[in-house]
Amino acid sequence: MQKRILYFLLTGLLGLASCTKVNDLSDDAEIISFAITNISPGIELDRENIIINDNVVLIPLEFGRKNFPLTISTDIRLSKTTDDAISANDQKLNLKEFTFENIYDSHNFYLISESGKPHPAEIKLVDKLNAEIELESINLTEEEASVSKWRNNIRIILKKNLSWPLIITPVFTKTEDAEYVDYNDGDSFTFTSPSDTEKHITLKAANGDERTWNIQLVSSIENSNFELWINEGSKSVNIDPTPGEGLGWATANNSFVQGTKPVLYNGGKAAEMTTGLQNLNSLGIGELITAGTIFTGKFKMKISALNNPPAMTHFGIPFTLKPISISVDAKYIAGSQLQQSVKESGKYKLHNLTGTDSGRIWVKILHWGGKGALEYHEKPVPDLTILGEGELIFDGKNQTLKNWHTYTIPIEYNSAYNHIEPTHIAIVMTSSRKGDIFIGAVGSKLTADNVVINY
Repeated sequence: MQKRILYFLLTGLLGLASCTKVNDLSDDAEIISFAITNISPGIELDRENIIINDNVVLIPLEFGRKNFPLTISTDIRLSKTTDDAISANDQKLNLKEFTFENIYDSHNFYLISESGKPHPAEIKLVDKLNAEIELESINLTEEEASVSKWRNNIRIILKKNLSWPLIITPVFTKTEDAEYVDYNDGDSFTFTSPSDTEKHITLKAANGDERTWNIQLVSSIENSNFELWINEGSKSVNIDPTPGEGLGWATANNSFVQGTKPVLYNGGKAAEMTTGLQNLNSLGIGELITAGTIFTGKFKMKISALNNPPAMTHFGIPFTLKPISISVDAKYIAGSQLQQSVKESGKYKLHNLTGTDSGRIWVKILHWGGKGALEYHEKPVPDLTILGEGELIFDGKNQTLKNWHTYTIPIEYNSAYNHIEPTHIAIVMTSSRKGDIFIGAVGSKLTADNVVINY
């Protein structure tokens, strides 16, 4: 079952549950009991102190005494008013066995009541090691940085460019019985450059087990002012993928398409995306309308995929927070003639269309629960959940859009996934919103700068 189908199913179930109930069907569905019948490999879990709270099962595990992947066989008892249980992703749900890839892995599903109302449920491990740490404050202002904690990572998110080296002096609180192994209260960390992003603190619990905490320095999204480019002044100009390929911004520029370039703006640079026409008759493809784009992710050139642009654009970079919106400076002007490349007799040919071109900026907060690296092309992917999204359309008929303006795009979250943490963010900008199906106007331009993540 695809994610979108599941979403509409759950939405429909919620709507059904809100209507007048037939024959007094119950809205309740819950986990009554949970027991572990087998563990592989044979390590010790605390079977006696498993906690069930609001359909969340917490299985205690000592942090320093684990071996993964860990598979447990279970005996789960559900309430009599539970009519069904369905997976929260595209994998088949098996309530008798769960595999955990690491301490942070979890299994999410829905219990469906007699009346059709869905109830989120989760099976997860919890760390028994009593060696917690909290970052109370740092020597930066709220305008300069914010702080968050995710798993064993303490993240310092920079909100503006600061000078290097950057010295961070933290104030921590820790579990009373835990001891620092390699740190003293009042010590500072020196981050020498934007590529120097992580320091470490190790805590030893009273039982002797140790946990390492990662102190991470994170830009909201690096190079979001679009100042850094490579191969400027050449036919192969491209956005600099700082801090690395697949971790920052990318474009669909390649040896055939140069749709995005830097332009001067407000004392610096901005990204100008332009829709063009590519004559690929020599390759037997024909004439293609190609939109200019810039996005978080990476671009993989494939000659065999020139007539399928989405297959070459991999959207999404690692990101673990839930922003409320993004802001961007932008302006837009549509080309004069809307056209579409249509495949006829094996080649794409141009056809004029009525109407006006439009640009688009969209953002999606994602959770990738699959194995390996995320591969996302704005189509449903097994084990990928869209937690929140926002969109801005630039209507080419509106002539006021040709002037610079700061736009804020709210991110609306699906409340059914409030219990799921983000893993990636995808932000995509394009000069022709339907460029992926070769619809656009030659000369349409979307120019953007200063992307800001708002919390």
